[in-house]
Amino acid sequence: MKIFLRSITFSFSLFICMYVCAQDAPQFSQYMFNPLQFNPAVAGNQQAIVTTIDARNQWVGIPEAPQTQSLTFHMPLYKISSGAGIHIINDNAGQQKTTGITLNYAYKKNFKNSTLSFGLYGGVVQRTLDGSKLISPTGSYNDGTIDHNDDNIPISLESSVIPDAGGGIYFQSNKFYAGVSANHLLNNYFSFNTENGPASIQYNPAGYVTAGYKILIADKFGVTPNVLYKMDLAENMVDFNAIFDYKDNIFVGASFRGNLKQQTDAVVLIGGWNISEKLGISYSYDVTLSEINTVSDGSHEIILRYRIFVEKPRAGKEINNLRYLYY
Repeated sequence: MKIFLRSITFSFSLFICMYVCAQDAPQFSQYMFNPLQFNPAVAGNQQAIVTTIDARNQWVGIPEAPQTQSLTFHMPLYKISSGAGIHIINDNAGQQKTTGITLNYAYKKNFKNSTLSFGLYGGVVQRTLDGSKLISPTGSYNDGTIDHNDDNIPISLESSVIPDAGGGIYFQSNKFYAGVSANHLLNNYFSFNTENGPASIQYNPAGYVTAGYKILIADKFGVTPNVLYKMDLAENMVDFNAIFDYKDNIFVGASFRGNLKQQTDAVVLIGGWNISEKLGISYSYDVTLSEINTVSDGSHEIILRYRIFVEKPRAGKEINNLRYLYY
């Protein structure tokens, strides 16, 4: 436990020293069901090979509103007390598209009833920007010609690929979990060609703190409060929710999301069903509370999860062979 507390202190110090840009990180309402999306230390945290598909359609009714698809795959590596995984993400927002793939690794320190994991990820991210479909307030677009009247805006489809890396810590017991993570730590720039020469968009770091605790209400009922805190030195977003379950099978819940400046973002309704021990599905609907609700019909998100259980090998007994004098 001392190792965990020291790790948390170190991670908070790291977050305080870095600048975070939240718009580089897609929004997910069902973060508690797929934390590998933002914390590599989660890799291999279940005794199973876990594949999760997450699809989100944000701010329905607004043209070119963000749409995000995510695929995660992770599994335990018992022989080396580790876990490994892959994360693929595709995010479309207006004329900007971001696609990334990362490899995740987590080393695990096992205690009697809990596990402390240290994770890293590395990969590449591609961002494309279609300047031919952008419109500048001072531009001219007559007869099919494109003149943004701004030499810093591209006039064609531009693409840039950069490396990406991050890390995290995750603590898990039978009823409690907590984690901290820092993503996009290389602080790279996407470069695009414009009439004025190269222009760049910074891929700034992003930080996350999350926690949850399972409370048994009765033999067949339980509730799990969860929290996700996304750190940004300019903006701080927090998401609180509670998930009620029946036999760990059918579950419903609700979330509230806003920032620390008392600006509300959304209330989220969540429901799901673990169809079997292997297959589960969940859905959420965001009721927008900000001024965007005048033009948006809310946001939809659906998760499909499939697990193949892998039992942890049992340590066998050592048997001495009496035929030999050395044993």
